[in-house]
Amino acid sequence: MAKAVALARRGRHGPVHIDLPIAVAEARVGWRPPPAIAAPLPCIPRDLSSARTLIAEARSPLVIAGLDLVEPDGAAALDRFLTATGAPLLTTYKAKGLVPELDLRVIGAVGLSPRADALVRPLIEAADLIVLAGYDPIEMRQGWRNPWPAGKPVIDIVAEPIQHGMHTSRLLLEGDVGAILDLLGEGLARKPVWAGGEPDTVRDALDTAFAAPGCWGPHAVFETLRQVAPAGTVATADSGAHRILLSQMWGCDGPRRLLQSSGLCTMGCALPLATGAALGSGRPTLCFVGDAGLEMVLGELATLRDLNLPVIVVTLVDKALGLIALKQRQLGLARAGVDIGETDFAAVARAMGGHGATIDDSATLAREAEAAFRRDGFTLLACRIDAASYEAAF
Repeated sequence: MAKAVALARRGRHGPVHIDLPIAVAEARVGWRPPPAIAAPLPCIPRDLSSARTLIAEARSPLVIAGLDLVEPDGAAALDRFLTATGAPLLTTYKAKGLVPELDLRVIGAVGLSPRADALVRPLIEAADLIVLAGYDPIEMRQGWRNPWPAGKPVIDIVAEPIQHGMHTSRLLLEGDVGAILDLLGEGLARKPVWAGGEPDTVRDALDTAFAAPGCWGPHAVFETLRQVAPAGTVATADSGAHRILLSQMWGCDGPRRLLQSSGLCTMGCALPLATGAALGSGRPTLCFVGDAGLEMVLGELATLRDLNLPVIVVTLVDKALGLIALKQRQLGLARAGVDIGETDFAAVARAMGGHGATIDDSATLAREAEAAFRRDGFTLLACRIDAASYEAAF
């Protein structure tokens, strides 16, 4: 067990599978207190001089933060590093909120949206130094393979190195990402950066590109719920077309406020993610899921009922596997296997002990969402939209 705990806490934190022989699992033993396991000390490379020189000389630095920095002290360390260097920030979807996204140092999020990629590409090309802070390319679409030329000065700070083959870097620093950022930012002389204001231009372009068009559809769903949801609300996103648009639109005011799958793009994950978040916090939690994804895990509504959890399930009902349909069209393939029937999700929610509503406009959504945040138990808001709304949306 000590080995399992050490593995779980080493480098890139995560679960460890323990396989017990049946005889051990069934054995009866007396209770004994768990042994004390000391927290591992931060691992920091001995020589950071080359990285510090690159940072001191940069006049157009750019930070891209990722999942490895989503640790208890990661957000504060990132904030200090941005202040010390003046660098603007891009985040992956899982790192959204490490710096609150209303902070003007935050340009936006990147990961799965070709539209967003096209807008940030000139900034990446113009940067004279890129600092990857806990960036894991498992989160990114294949367009992020070799996203900068081989000669670009890049400092890659990772909790644990992996052979991903997705990008190159001049320096690879392994260890506690936040502690390394603090050391790199210590004692830096303040200097003007990005004299042409390019980060501000890109931030404004992203805001414009993903602004709601003013009609009912997924944009309106996300915009309305962002306005209604109290500060600090945790939301979860299932895999599919809605996830990409949501991740570009949804503003996070802190880390771990938008939970989602990583490179495996697991369908149906948003509901158990929201269940765990609500169980841990006791606060209302938003769950964004498509109709096909929810149909895979409908039985989990019984868990919400039995535990009386305040989860607000927002279902995008478009009667299709929207993202797969988009990819079929982009590849010139015939539409096949992506159309599904319409389930009366509101009736299902009521039958399973929750509150359910079918919604076709923003005003009804706002009213139902406000009530849901005050209600005990779970709510299911079935938002009927046109699958075509995702066309060219991201």
